[in-house]
Order: sequence, then C-alpha cells, then structure tokens
Amino acid sequence: MSNPENTTVRRRRLLLLMSAVVILLGVLTNRLVQLQLVESASYKQLADRNRFEILTRPAPRGKIFDRNGQLLVSNKASYGLYWADLTSDENVEKRIADQLAPVLQMTPDAILQKMNDASLGPIWRPIKLGLTDQQRSYVAEHMGELNGVQVVATPERDYKAGTLACHVIGYLNSIGPEQLDSYLAKGYRRDEKVGQQGVEKSYEKYLRGTDGAFRFMVNAANQPTAGIQAVSPVPGDDVVLTIDARVQQATQQALADQVQRLRSQGVKNAAAVLLDVNTGQVIAMASYPYYDPNWLVNGLSEAHKEQFDLAEMNRAIQDPEVPGSTGKLITAIAALQDGVITPSWTTYDPGYIRIGAYTIRDWEAHGTVNVIDAIRESCDTFFYRVGIMASRWTPGMSYSALAQWEKGPRTAWMDRLREYQKQFGLGVLTGIDLPNEQQGKLEDDGHLPSVYYSAIGQLEQFTPIELAQYTATIANGGKRMEPHVVDRIVAPDGTIVQRIEPKVLNTVPVSQQVLQVVRQGMYQVCNVPSGTAYGAFVGAPYKAAGKTGTAETGVQGFDNSVFVGYAPYDHPEVAAAVVVPGGGHGADSAAIVRKMFDAYFAAKGH
Repeated sequence: MSNPENTTVRRRRLLLLMSAVVILLGVLTNRLVQLQLVESASYKQLADRNRFEILTRPAPRGKIFDRNGQLLVSNKASYGLYWADLTSDENVEKRIADQLAPVLQMTPDAILQKMNDASLGPIWRPIKLGLTDQQRSYVAEHMGELNGVQVVATPERDYKAGTLACHVIGYLNSIGPEQLDSYLAKGYRRDEKVGQQGVEKSYEKYLRGTDGAFRFMVNAANQPTAGIQAVSPVPGDDVVLTIDARVQQATQQALADQVQRLRSQGVKNAAAVLLDVNTGQVIAMASYPYYDPNWLVNGLSEAHKEQFDLAEMNRAIQDPEVPGSTGKLITAIAALQDGVITPSWTTYDPGYIRIGAYTIRDWEAHGTVNVIDAIRESCDTFFYRVGIMASRWTPGMSYSALAQWEKGPRTAWMDRLREYQKQFGLGVLTGIDLPNEQQGKLEDDGHLPSVYYSAIGQLEQFTPIELAQYTATIANGGKRMEPHVVDRIVAPDGTIVQRIEPKVLNTVPVSQQVLQVVRQGMYQVCNVPSGTAYGAFVGAPYKAAGKTGTAETGVQGFDNSVFVGYAPYDHPEVAAAVVVPGGGHGADSAAIVRKMFDAYFAAKGH
C-alpha cells in the first residue's frame, strides 16, 4: 500500500515539470514568432549580405563650365585592373603578380600587397587605375592565364583647359589618412579620389554623384559565382563658374609675361583678381606659377612634383602681402569721415617730413597738396601728417605724456583705422567660396612709427582678394559684396539645383561725399598726366580709376608692385587687384590691370 505523502510529492513534482515545459514552450513559441514575423526582414538582409558581394561602379563627377558655357572640366573613360580574391593559393597569386609586374610597371611585391589588402575590398581589390591601351590589350589577350583579374571601366577626370583657372578649379587626389574617418562616415570608399583644392573641394558634395554597383552572388567560400544585378551610377551635378575663360586667359598670360620679364631680379610669383563690383562674381583669378590638374589624376609623378609644389598655393586668397600706397585710400577715407581733414585741407611737402628726431624722405617733393592731389601723386608726406594728426601726437612730449599718448589717442586711432579696414574687407576673410582662404592683418608695435607707416600701407599685409573687395566697395558706393566663383549648380537633367545670389556682407559707415572724394583721386591717378598710373591707361577706350602701390618689403631693391583699380569710372562694373612680390613700381602692375580691363570689355563687345 502506497504512502499518501509520497503520492502528493510525486504529483507536485509532475505539476512543476509540466509547468516548466509549458513555460519553455511559450518562450520558444514567442521567439519563433519574433524571428518569423518581426525580425525576418533584418535577417533576410543579413543573409543577402552573406550571399551577395558588391563591386562599386563609380559615378562620373559633374562637369565644370565657365560663365559662357565653355567646358573646362569633364570626364573620360578610364580603366582599372581589379583582383577578385578567388583563391588562397599563394603560388597562383605570386605567378599572376610576377606576370603583371612588368606590364603594370609595378613590383611583384606591390601587386601582392594590393591583392591581399582586405581594406581595399572584401573581394574586389583595385590593383592599378588608369590603365594604358597597351596594358588593357595585354590583359585581354591573357585572360585565360589571369584567373581573378578583371578590367573595369571607371570615369576619370579630364581637365580640358589644362592650367587655365587651375587654382579656381582645384584638383582631385586620394583621401589622406587625416581625412579618412570623416569621409568614411559620409559613405565614401577608401579608394575614392576627392576634391583637395578649389571648386573641386568646396563643391565636392554636388560634384561627386551617386555610385552604382554590380551585385554578385557568392558561394560558401565567399567566391563570386554569378553577376545578378547592375545599378547604374548617377552623375554629379554640373557647376557653372563666374569665370570668363577669355579674361582668365588674358590675366594669366599678363602675369606670366611680367614674372618672366623680372625673373632675373628674383621675382617668382604674382596674383590677380577681377571682380564684378555689383555682384561679387569673380571674373578672373590667377596665381602664378600655374599647374595642370591633370598631373594629379593618376598620382603626381616625380617629373611634375617640384613644379606642383611651387604652384599649389592660390596666392590670390592665401598670400597676404604688403600693399604699399594702395593702403592710402583707406587712410584718406578714415580721416575724411572722422573729420581729421577736409577735402580742401592742404599741407606742404618739401620732399621729406620730420617726426621727432627722425627725418623721413618722400619719393619726391610734391609741394602743396590736398587729399586728391596726394592720392594722384601718391604723396607719402601728406599721409604721414594725416596719421600724426589723427593720433594727436605733438612734438616734444615728455616721457610720461608720451606713455599716456601711446595708451590713449594713439591706440584709439589705430583701432579706428583697423575698424575702417575691416568694414571695407581688409584684414578679414572675404567669404569667398574657395577653401583655405587666409586673412591679412595690420601690425602695431604700440609706438609712434606704427602710426605713420600704417598710414601709407607699410605695416599691413592683405591678400589680392581682400584688395579687390576693398576696391569694389569704394567703387560701388559702400556695399561690401561677398565674392564667389560659382554662379549656379545644375543637375544632370538640366534643372538648377542652386543659384549663388549676390550677398551684401555690410554697408560701410562712410558718407557718399567721402567716397566720391577718394574716387576723384583714383580717377586722376589714371587720367591726369601727373597720375602715377597715367602711362598705363592712356588711350584706353574707357575711363579707369585706381591706385598704385610700391611697397617696401625690408629687402633692398625688392619692393612689391601693387595696383588696385576699377572701370568704368562713371558706371563701375569691375574692380581689380594685382600683386607682384618684388615687382618694383606699382605702375608696372597697373599695366597688367590695363590688359585685364581690355580683355573684359573686349569680351563684352565694347
């Protein structure tokens, strides 16, 4: 006879076991529902990734045109050699590498390294891009011996204009180590080439396009068995520049001719900018020496490396230089606006000025001059005195009075001058739509010499784009326009993605009467026989206005030649700035601007 207590225990154990089974079945059922109904899509994607592999089809970059529709940059068919990792047989890989090495002009080790570099791709790895016709022919003839090797058509950048507007257009190059994480996060491939300078960089997101792909089925060994789907790439957007290729060519030729003429004197580079004064559009921008962006399409060769290193900097926006007497215009504007002088105020220049214990010589004796005369003839003495008056310095100050003056009135004037400079675009970034712009500056050591040297443009360093923006602001009546080199972005179907509209950065706090006085002085520079640029513009079919600058650099006999100007005088359209470091007299740069203006008006049919 069984014990009732044992029976009860057995029943309890059975119930517990049955409950555990029910709970376990419930968990399993719930998980099956989760897998089958809720997470099936994600697991299908994971399975697809295990079954399929992708070979990217790079998208053609957008084309680049000048303002008149001239094609400057396009794409051409190029071919790359890819290796599919089909085997782990090192002997096969070595045999193929040895066979291809002399054809590709690579070492076998370099080829093997790419074959086995998984970072280049899980299966398809680029061995060499930009194959020559002979290299393609060899691979085609020996395909039976080169199992796993494939020639793939890819678009390659074609800089049809060569060196024309090279610093505006820029170039492509491989993604650098310091850039890699950023570009990978944006969905780029490791082997992609990206814009590294110019418009190619600043408008990269528009020019790039959307890659296509071939999807390949792979087997359990991760080896491709069949191509099953092709997705066509979408070309990038086209970019239409504000640059006029005809004016750009004339500008580049004029700079090159001048540097070559002065090369024996140590002159090596020069830069120039031509702006539309009313819109900020850049009609021409040149930085000598030039480079050909085609040099970098398939990697920079040793033959071009030295040339490229000397030419890469866009001096028009990256190289602040002493502007010399072109800086006198802002001194005149500040002094007139602040009431330090009036248009009729005169001073006598005997050819020198005594300031304290110093005698500072002018480049010639100008006699009695007012502000217009001083601009026309570039009278240093006049502007020295303006600086002294504006800062309220007086001869014979005691040491204590001098110390108070340096902290008070002197500093106040220098701050005021710097603020006027910034209002006109000097010593600040101009906002141009190109990468790596550098801003100029006004140096100030806190003592008396800074006052009078800054008044004649000898303590400042400004870039040509700053000088051009400054001149355009004077010409157009006081609106500082943001310069830009792109007019519009156009989709592959012809629709306008974006049009770059004129942008007023600020309106200067200067009266129209003051600006007109300065413009009259600039007019006389170019149109009165005693004007420092009269010889450059005599006989021009338009009336120009401008200012020369011969800037001391601290190197004997190596003065910067600078000129800023605009035209026509009565209805301004364009403003220019030219800087030739070591180029000597500013009148020589005025001759370059004359060629730029001539080309601009000829292109317009004037």
